Amino acid sequence: MQNRNRPSTPRYLISPCYLAGPDPAAVTTPDDVLLAAGWKATREPCHTDYHDLSGQRHARHLHSRAERPGKSLMAWEFTASPCPAARVTWTAWFSHDTPPEITAAFAAAVADDTPGPTPEDGPRYLLPPQSPHKATEALATAGWIRDIGHQDDSWYAPDEQAVVITAAVPGTTGKCGANWLCAARHATNAMVLWVAVASPATPTHLMAALCRVLTDPTPVPRHTLPDPEVGALTVTRCP
Repeated sequence: MQNRNRPSTPRYLISPCYLAGPDPAAVTTPDDVLLAAGWKATREPCHTDYHDLSGQRHARHLHSRAERPGKSLMAWEFTASPCPAARVTWTAWFSHDTPPEITAAFAAAVADDTPGPTPEDGPRYLLPPQSPHKATEALATAGWIRDIGHQDDSWYAPDEQAVVITAAVPGTTGKCGANWLCAARHATNAMVLWVAVASPATPTHLMAALCRVLTDPTPVPRHTLPDPEVGALTVTRCP
């Protein structure tokens, strides 16, 4: 469950966002975004479930790392399906240490009720994926480094501490491609700071929203500083 007793004023502004770390007293959280969009929350001791009014979109927040054996890193899971009882069309997961602004940006894109380009397309959150390049335009514009692979591309941040690995669009290779992967790592070793994974069928505009927040230079508020060895940070003390 989200912390409802947040300090009123963060002490620091930190960039880049992907190295800012988690914050139990974050100013903006996925919980805030989904509730503001009118989703309903069902709070259980170990997790909170969120549903949109149609029942087609669902999010689950696991409160503790120890509550899902074998998948203890994952804190948020998002899914969508053509009807409440149908098999999910796509799934995305975010680890516990993902900066909340990153997960919240994805949640906002999922909760957006803007319809598809035509009535026949249905809701945007069920649109079939397009070329991954449409999602990674923000990375190219921000100067991320592209490493072209056989079936997917890897995009590295200029400091090489964050990466986005694209998914092959289902059907283009004769089978479902690998998942989307977004992650950040510690500057002095190979330790992963956080990771996000999305299935290949995840709509392209949702992954574009994730790429945009990763490249957004706007500093994010924090009540405590990350470990200084995480990497090169720009830190401004709030007045």
